[in-house]
Amino acid sequence: MKISNSIVLVTGANRGIGLAIVAKALEKKAAKVYATYRSDSNRTTLENLGERVIPVHLDLGDKSTITQLSQLVPSINILINNAGIFSGTNVLEDTEQQLRDDIETNLFGTLGVTKALLPSLKKEGSGAIANVLSVTSLAAMPSFGGYSASKAALHSVTQSIRSNLKANEISVHGVYPGPVATRMTKGLNMDTTPASEVAEAILNGIENGVEEIFPDAMSQQIGPLYLSSPKQLEQNFAAF
Repeated sequence: MKISNSIVLVTGANRGIGLAIVAKALEKKAAKVYATYRSDSNRTTLENLGERVIPVHLDLGDKSTITQLSQLVPSINILINNAGIFSGTNVLEDTEQQLRDDIETNLFGTLGVTKALLPSLKKEGSGAIANVLSVTSLAAMPSFGGYSASKAALHSVTQSIRSNLKANEISVHGVYPGPVATRMTKGLNMDTTPASEVAEAILNGIENGVEEIFPDAMSQQIGPLYLSSPKQLEQNFAAF
């Protein structure tokens, strides 16, 4: 699925990985990029990117903004589900509400966006969906227990919809980044990869039909380890 001349929608596009994906999609000559934002204060960032970028209000915790996507986005070739939330505590310290928020946003919010835009994707005869997950969806990082659980659930959903949509010629990609230099990882004692590098790897993976995209140096080490020894990966993550 080529980015050039395609219509792309990126959720969580006003900063971090999402904003970097928008910029790289424009570089790759996307015809139009729908870029979602949650807070009105972030809309200006997207408006300044030029006429090919169309800002769209979307809050994964507000079902009404998800439902209206089908009216706002009548045609689309590529959906990149990037928006999400991150809680930095373990599941024994999380309140029930914190855990529910992670799962409602990262799992049900993302799935809701996908369902809302499926008619627009199917209408084009072919397309692509990329879900930005995390290496912690492959094995839990106990310090980020709720986040890991929500991303693991989305990893499973990604596999499910890949099979469901094969007949529609819609490719489905899981993206498994390690720590990326964004506001979400600020303050964490980890090496990070620039968001622009991760964004380029994601779009290249979509164009090359890669189903599991490991877009940075850390994830490129973790991917083979997960495939060869899931238990070893679990034990490695337990040390963080």
